[in-house]
Amino acid sequence: MLNDTTMLRAAAIPAAASARGLGRFVTVRTGIPHPASERLLRGVGWNTAGCIIGQSASFAGSVVAARCLGKEVFGQFALVQTTVAAFSTLASLGLGTTALKFVSEYRTHNPQKAGIILGLSSLVALVAAALFSSALALCAPRLVVGSAGAPVLVAAMRLSALYMFFITVNGYQMGALSGLEAFRKIASINVAYGLATLVSTWAASRWFGLRGATLAQGLSAALLWLLYHYALKAECRRRNIVVTYHGVWNERSALYRFSVPTTTAWMISSLAVWWSNAALAKSSGYAVLAVFSAANNMRLMVLFMPLVIGRVTTPLLNNMLAAGDLWGYRKTFCGSVAFNGSTGILAATVLALAGRYVLHLFGRAFAGSSALILFLLSAAVLEVIASSLYQAVFAGSSLWRQVVINGVWTVVLVATLQLTLSRYGVSALALSYLVAWSSSVILYGAEAWRRLKQLEVRRSQTLERTLCNP
Repeated sequence: MLNDTTMLRAAAIPAAASARGLGRFVTVRTGIPHPASERLLRGVGWNTAGCIIGQSASFAGSVVAARCLGKEVFGQFALVQTTVAAFSTLASLGLGTTALKFVSEYRTHNPQKAGIILGLSSLVALVAAALFSSALALCAPRLVVGSAGAPVLVAAMRLSALYMFFITVNGYQMGALSGLEAFRKIASINVAYGLATLVSTWAASRWFGLRGATLAQGLSAALLWLLYHYALKAECRRRNIVVTYHGVWNERSALYRFSVPTTTAWMISSLAVWWSNAALAKSSGYAVLAVFSAANNMRLMVLFMPLVIGRVTTPLLNNMLAAGDLWGYRKTFCGSVAFNGSTGILAATVLALAGRYVLHLFGRAFAGSSALILFLLSAAVLEVIASSLYQAVFAGSSLWRQVVINGVWTVVLVATLQLTLSRYGVSALALSYLVAWSSSVILYGAEAWRRLKQLEVRRSQTLERTLCNP
């Protein structure tokens, strides 16, 4: 029988009331059922510990790179990073999303199918990594904007193919470990990766400039893949999941329903981000792009905690839905959206007050206007809300609606930037993100409302069948 009866729902209140500590607080404040809140707190605790150290090291690495490279060269480094991000997003083919979706769904009642999905994901990831990293190295001269420092920038762009290869083959492993809720292992890996990236970026930037900083990113990505590889093997062995390549083609529908739309959506948005940064660099120079890249770190700070929570709630919600816990799913989803939104607003408020001081960490030359900071932080809050609402779309049978929403986001971003760039400069890009994420919140909100209504109908039908067949 599904845990979706009136009796179980009524029993949830005294069960939560008897719970102790922080789990009880979360249950009472957010309405998330107690068993789910316990899993959520464990996952968030480990994720937070790992990500605070890892992201702090990453932020410190950006500061170190900016100080070692200088404003102009750091702007070139920012262009390399955004270019690689666009290519690697396309090359990943959404395999991390597919692995997270199906591993979290089948890990308990059908581990054999979970193993087949992992086998399919690993094969496709290896082929995609080889093809796209080679394409990046070959197309590097065409991806350089402007002529200043072109030979060095082309060389750095080619070196970044190493980073893209290992990030691509690692994508499905990250999704699989999240689907298995192995957040303790993920936290340990994030700490090691963050510290390794900080040390290597400092040393390589200091002695070898732009090419050294780019190579450091690639070597750190190789370490990240190795750590995830051994962690996934150990976790699959513990869960009795055997990665197999027999019958992988029979699961190809998973690629069409999740990998293909995810790749399409990410490709659209990533290319829009790359084009926007390139347009800013072409219009105002790499020094202005460097200022935006530095300010963008504050956006990442706002996203930090909501993303940590989202990495836990996404597999948790998917697993709850697969188990038939429709009421628990609804309460957990609504609670996570409210909590993430509140967290984002709080972080953005603090950073809005301290924004100029944060930018000064990158150097005296890094100064941004109040409009840039406020627009970017407001956009980050909307991004938090949109990402939380996206979890309802993720729990569906396919992700093609996400393609439509990302397409609208891209059109709004590009159109707004074209209309405002010549007049407002770097602040125009932040304003464009604000307008684009406003459209996404509206569309994701409408889609989440529709999905929750469908689940309510399913819950009512289940309850009716339960009462008719006691």
